[in-house]
Amino acid sequence: MIKKRLLAVAAAGALVLGSLSSVVAQGNTLTIWADAERIPVLVELADEVEADLGITLRFVEIGLGDARDQLLTAGPVGEGPDIMITPHDTIGQLVQNGAIVPIELDADLEALFTPAALDLFTYQDTLWGIPYAQENVAVIRNVDLAPEPFATWDDVRALGEQLKSQDIFAMAIPTGNTYHNFPVTSAFGGYIFGLNEDGTFNIDDIGLASEGGLAAAQFLSGMYRDGLLPTSVNDDVMFSLFEEGKTASIITGPWYSQRIIDTGVNYAIDRIPGVPGVTEFGSPFSGGQGFVISAFSNNQLLAETFLLDYVATTEFMQALFDKGGRPPTFVNVDTSVNPNIEGFVNAGFNAIPMPAIPQMASVWGASDAALTLISLGEDPVASMETAVVQIKNAIGVAAELAAAGRTITLVGSLQSEAGCPGDWDPTCSVTFMTDNGDGTFTITVTLPAGDYEYKVAVNGSWDENYGADGARDGANIALSLAQETEVTFMFDDNTKMISDSVNN
Repeated sequence: MIKKRLLAVAAAGALVLGSLSSVVAQGNTLTIWADAERIPVLVELADEVEADLGITLRFVEIGLGDARDQLLTAGPVGEGPDIMITPHDTIGQLVQNGAIVPIELDADLEALFTPAALDLFTYQDTLWGIPYAQENVAVIRNVDLAPEPFATWDDVRALGEQLKSQDIFAMAIPTGNTYHNFPVTSAFGGYIFGLNEDGTFNIDDIGLASEGGLAAAQFLSGMYRDGLLPTSVNDDVMFSLFEEGKTASIITGPWYSQRIIDTGVNYAIDRIPGVPGVTEFGSPFSGGQGFVISAFSNNQLLAETFLLDYVATTEFMQALFDKGGRPPTFVNVDTSVNPNIEGFVNAGFNAIPMPAIPQMASVWGASDAALTLISLGEDPVASMETAVVQIKNAIGVAAELAAAGRTITLVGSLQSEAGCPGDWDPTCSVTFMTDNGDGTFTITVTLPAGDYEYKVAVNGSWDENYGADGARDGANIALSLAQETEVTFMFDDNTKMISDSVNN
């Protein structure tokens, strides 16, 4: 493989990079969506390869959490990227919506990636991305307050009872956050989806209300009830408590590696505590980030060449690691510059890959809500059982309606306000429109004051969608509300026109 890199050139206020090889025609442009942390790395590498370039690279800054939804809405109308960076757990939904294309690695290149990282970006036995980082959470322990690692969650509780008189918590965990609380769930024997005999996920078996899942919920409930876990905790609150010596430990990941160092706390990075008779150690989720190619791109071959020849190199992967601090997926990357990597890797020895299936999108909202209710003193068993019902309904209704025939989904920035786990999700059954039997579909939702954009998608996919003036792949429709308003939306499947009770 020819060694290649990038060249950065500033032009017209945009970050523009040169291109690939002599086989690429002049004048071609690749648009790459990346977050603020990754773009500087690309720019720093760029000035090494001006002589080797023949295309223009255009960068658009977009957060990792927004990339999936933005691709699903911008891609079909020709405003999306050719390449974007995304977390691995978006792969299932992106594949289901026909939004990305497979990537093939030859044997030599495949050997340079860790098998676990490739598994994260493999869906239905096909590789869909070039992974560059993998991660999991761990316990970050203040050695001065907790001299020994927690062997069990009972140890966490015992220390909390000991430190309570000093207004110090044994641990702080982000409240209502399924990802960060999952190590507790797994330690008690709970899970998200069970497995079929062939190793695929059984979406009918949701383990949040299993015996282990309920045991974890009851443990958390008791910790909150007795004032041993702080409530209303986000990342900033968690780190403030840790830095001020108000908590003996926190749960977080390598993305905050430098922030951990900057606290000035004498710390250690530990594995997740277990539960006697159930698990020796709890299992965090393992996750990853990588580059994918948009199915809406007109430059897919060029994009793949760029990823294989430039991104999948030791130099590029080393630079991404040096900037971001997450455990790398490339075996040749030197991690000695970051003292925390070994600890996080050790804590993830038994990590469970976060399910990268479309049904996972139905889990977060209901599970997060249940954890929040538990922190507020609500019954833990009822909260988790309700969450499971909500998850099953969301999965089942979407599948039934899709199988029944033509379905119309109201999609847009208003979906989360209407009750969906996220925005721009054509599979969210909450905003499926009602078939009136005459070719028209309607839905009525109450929305808070704010500015929104929306359109409609057909059959739970972006393959067919309509926007302003009934145009296929048309522009989003704006909706501004000065106060909380009940809004009725209508789609005429004969004319493809969309209307709402505020604008029309």
